[in-house]
Amino acid sequence: MEPKVEEYMAQLPNHIVPRVNSSGEKHREKQLLTQLPRQDLSVAYCRHLGSQTERKVYEEFINARNEIALDIGYVAANIPKSMECHKCRGILERNEMAVVAPKLGENTGWHPACFTCTTCEQLLVDLTYCVKDDQIYCERHYAELHKPRCSACDEARSARLTSYGSVALHSEDDDDAAE
Repeated sequence: MEPKVEEYMAQLPNHIVPRVNSSGEKHREKQLLTQLPRQDLSVAYCRHLGSQTERKVYEEFINARNEIALDIGYVAANIPKSMECHKCRGILERNEMAVVAPKLGENTGWHPACFTCTTCEQLLVDLTYCVKDDQIYCERHYAELHKPRCSACDEARSARLTSYGSVALHSEDDDDAAE
C-alpha cells in the first residue's frame, strides 16, 4: 500500500479496514448492501412501482438526490489550513489528513474515523454520502428522511404502505408475511 493509504487506514478502527480475506472486507461488503440499497439506485430492483406515475416520482426523487445531495468525499492528504472536524469538533491541524465532502465546501472536513452517517453512525462506505441540512447521511438514511421504507421488501419510495405501529409494509408484502 502507498504510505498515504496506509496513513488513512491506520486512522480507522482495525476491525473494519478492508484487507483481503479479513473481517474488514466482509464488513465493507455488508455496508455496501446496507448503505447503498440497490432498490434506491435503480428502478430495475423495485417491485412496487406499478404505475407510470409511481415510476416518474421514483425517477424524479433519484435524479434530485443525485443532483442536489449525493456526492463522494475525498481524502485530502495535507489540508492547507487548520479546521474544525464537522463531527467531533476536534481540530484538524494544517497538513493533517482529512476527509472533505465537496457538497459542504472545501473548508469542511472530518477526521477519517468521523466521516459517518448522522443516523446510523457507520463509516460512509467508499466515502459516498448524501447531504441534508449540513449533515451527511448514507443513501439509505437520506432516502428515509423523505419516504418511509417497507419493512418487508426494503423499498422506500412507494406511497402504498400500510403502517402497523412502527412497521410499514406494502399490502402485497403484508399478504406474503401472513402466509
